[in-house]
Amino acid sequence: MKKIVQYILVFFVLSSCSDNDLGEVEDLDSGTIEVTVLLGDNAAIGATVTTDPETKTKIVNETGVVVFNDIPPGEYTVKVILSEVPDFIYFQEIILAKDETKKIIFEIPEIPELTEQDLDVASWLNLSYKNLQGIFDADAYLAYWGDTGTDILKANRMVDGTLVELDAYYLNSQTNIINDVWAEHYIQIRNINLGIDYLIDSSNIVADNINRVEYEAQFKFLRGLLYFNLIKIYGNPLLSVTAEIDLSGPPNYPQNPNTTYTQIEEDLLFAVQNLPVSESNDRANQLTARALLAKVYMTMAGFPLNETSKYANALEHLKIIQGQYELIANYNSIFKEENEVSNSEILFRIAYDGEENTSSSFNDYWGPIGVTERDALVLVPGFANSFNNMAATFNNPVSFPIVIEDNRFENSIATFSVSGSSVVNEENPDNWRPLKWYNGELPNADFSSTSFDYPLIRYADILLLLAEAENEINGPTALAYDAINQVRERAYGNNANNITSNLNQEEFLEAIFLERKLELCFEGHRRDDLIRGEKLQEVIDDFNNNNDFQKDFQPHEYVWPIPQSEINLNPNAIQNPGY
Repeated sequence: MKKIVQYILVFFVLSSCSDNDLGEVEDLDSGTIEVTVLLGDNAAIGATVTTDPETKTKIVNETGVVVFNDIPPGEYTVKVILSEVPDFIYFQEIILAKDETKKIIFEIPEIPELTEQDLDVASWLNLSYKNLQGIFDADAYLAYWGDTGTDILKANRMVDGTLVELDAYYLNSQTNIINDVWAEHYIQIRNINLGIDYLIDSSNIVADNINRVEYEAQFKFLRGLLYFNLIKIYGNPLLSVTAEIDLSGPPNYPQNPNTTYTQIEEDLLFAVQNLPVSESNDRANQLTARALLAKVYMTMAGFPLNETSKYANALEHLKIIQGQYELIANYNSIFKEENEVSNSEILFRIAYDGEENTSSSFNDYWGPIGVTERDALVLVPGFANSFNNMAATFNNPVSFPIVIEDNRFENSIATFSVSGSSVVNEENPDNWRPLKWYNGELPNADFSSTSFDYPLIRYADILLLLAEAENEINGPTALAYDAINQVRERAYGNNANNITSNLNQEEFLEAIFLERKLELCFEGHRRDDLIRGEKLQEVIDDFNNNNDFQKDFQPHEYVWPIPQSEINLNPNAIQNPGY
């Protein structure tokens, strides 16, 4: 019987600072942790470093160093794992003071003896799902990609310099976040590949209650999800489908968008065929896999691939999902903690329980003034007008009460600030903030929970994709109108604001994109929509025409650069055009 020997797919991370002049940034209470990991006299290449309480998982650069910037003061356990022996954890406990740069060194004399072991597949899968938390939290995917840099959210220039760089499209292949996101995804893909490798080797032992094929389908769903992230963000990621590494020469992984999309499609089709019919909504089932696969097809059908035949593939899966879920009557209720588990609208959520290392950061990174600690992301001027059918802009000062027929407005825009136990109407729209995750009812809502889940796929998204795919193939048919109007009827409480059946194909498409903007705001879909619809340049031009602070967007910057460290250390890696 073959035992499992664990290796890590090595993607190196360099930390650097940008030279861009982004103006003054507010001095928050924070410090820096610099960690050096040495193996013998050399850098411990491939070692991963994290902290407890958790910040981000990072991989050391070629000098064995990682840097954690903007870390809140407090007590931390710094953990190091060598790529050669991931079962061994080295740690040091530190206390970080405000404005301090704490430098620590791990001197590991030699690689511990490598032991062979069986893999607890169930625990490994649980860990793989749990690891999605760090990728999709409000201070991660939703902040650095999602709606930032679009016509919904922008970085607060007085708070977070790194996010300002990304928001303004000052993209540098050595920017910390660009490197960290790459590393974090590949760390998790390596873990997923490890589980798949173990399952497909029939000589390995699994528990009697483990269905090998079903567990393989779960892992492949997760791999498809993460590679879908990578291809949207980086355009041309490196593809690895095994945890085994050929150490006889330099890295040599396929790097071609078509190859990666083919692998994503294969993984998700396998998941569709082999996942259970039903499952809790924090685990994938057949319909979840169909939904993700449909989103992949919709992306392939749009820019930059423009494989329009994929609309038919997407529509096939979307029609199967249609009617299997239903919209919750009250839009506000979707995001309440009490409704997260038994929610007829959520196909798949990233679950957080608020406990140490598993808490979400909604209302920490963004949210109403007086609630959010960082206030790192704020509304793009004019976004709130979108809920008002663009009938008029909000004056300054704004007169209260504000009457907007679309009930998503009051559940998406914080027109108030919080001072102690008081809620104060903000007459200046510049002080309005994103609002979505809170418990109870306004004005006595509870914003303090760290257990809010992130609904990665919900039924409103599916209905709007169904309307879009149908429109692309057949024009605005009754099926397409019904799908978009289900979403609008929930938003307005009646059918008086339904889209009428007199739009041409292009007008209907514009209506869908606007509906997605309002329905899914702050849920991380807007940039993807603008890119595949070839609307990102138009949106940024409009922003630049109406704001003093300009975004420096270039046509190639709809994707990020491949981290320069990967290019330097992997002679076969190809940088994206324009970088």
